[in-house]
Amino acid sequence: MIVLPDKWRLLWAPGLDGPDIVAYAMTAIEGKLLGISPNTFLLSGFSKYSISIGRYQDLDLAIDYARAEEKDIDVVRRPIGGGVILIDPVGSRGLGLTVDRDFFPRLDEAFRKVGKAITEGYKRLGVRDVWYRYAGDVMVGNRKITGFGFTERENIVVMQCIISLRDLNFKYFEDVVQLHPEKFRDKRIKELSEIITSVEAETGRLPSDEEFKRAFTEAFQEVLGVEFEEGGLLDAEREIYQKWRDYATSPENKFAFSSMARFPNLRELREKGYKFVFAKNKRDREVVVHILINPERKIEDVMFSGDFYCRPESYLKDLESSLRGVDPTDEEAVYSRVMDIFLRPDWEIPMVEPEDFVKPIIEAARRV
Repeated sequence: MIVLPDKWRLLWAPGLDGPDIVAYAMTAIEGKLLGISPNTFLLSGFSKYSISIGRYQDLDLAIDYARAEEKDIDVVRRPIGGGVILIDPVGSRGLGLTVDRDFFPRLDEAFRKVGKAITEGYKRLGVRDVWYRYAGDVMVGNRKITGFGFTERENIVVMQCIISLRDLNFKYFEDVVQLHPEKFRDKRIKELSEIITSVEAETGRLPSDEEFKRAFTEAFQEVLGVEFEEGGLLDAEREIYQKWRDYATSPENKFAFSSMARFPNLRELREKGYKFVFAKNKRDREVVVHILINPERKIEDVMFSGDFYCRPESYLKDLESSLRGVDPTDEEAVYSRVMDIFLRPDWEIPMVEPEDFVKPIIEAARRV
């Protein structure tokens, strides 16, 4: 029987590429589920330009995947929600937690504690006027410096984020990122820089890796009330790591939420009288819906995606299944199916209301 230490493991992993980002996170998760890995605090650096998309984002709406491959930009889908994260090997550093759910029994409390810890880490690097905005944004004045989120695997809670040491090279990504392409055109680059900031932009200097490690290690230990001990991957974790590195580059992961993969035969279906519609609702979080409507004007299939966080993920699939066969213009019926999920006591989806799912469905159906 393996006896896990009381101290949490501090894992420093410099020089990660895109698949490594997924592999390290999932190794810590699976290792904990198997009882071989301790609670882990992961700090990392990066070896190349990468794009990390949120667990629930539609790959085809988020980025131009073919262009990313042409530019040798790694694209990975991380195991947590949120939006597109651009990773610069010079200015970006990774920070993550993999812990027992008992430590974070409620998602809202997890956001608050980690938000405070990240804020304290930036203060230790000399950033002034830094504050936490629920859910998942760390701000300097009115500019964003970090976003973070959580996901859950059985009894394990996972958090990941990017710490911004230097301003990103936005121009390198401008023809790849598609979520809000107008923000990446040349005439908008200056404006985007004005709403996003970094440690170097705020303090005039780029911290060393040692300064980064020390600042955030001390901040998290203090805020969470735990003690870290630096270590590496365990021998028992290395096979798990390789498995998840391979998975990170697999179609199963990349296209887990992909409208093109979910609805591949639209031309044939349209010839048979099917309709395919799309709509999105953007309030605090974006909820996107793609609906395939059959000749009887009922929902044949539906896919939800967006930059939200939710747990358990299986309930999102339950919602999609429950809407099949429903008239998408029947607002009462649609609302009833959505509420069935929201009334489940263990369903959590911060800053998203039932109407955020209902509204895009009704809007999409009206386009038929």
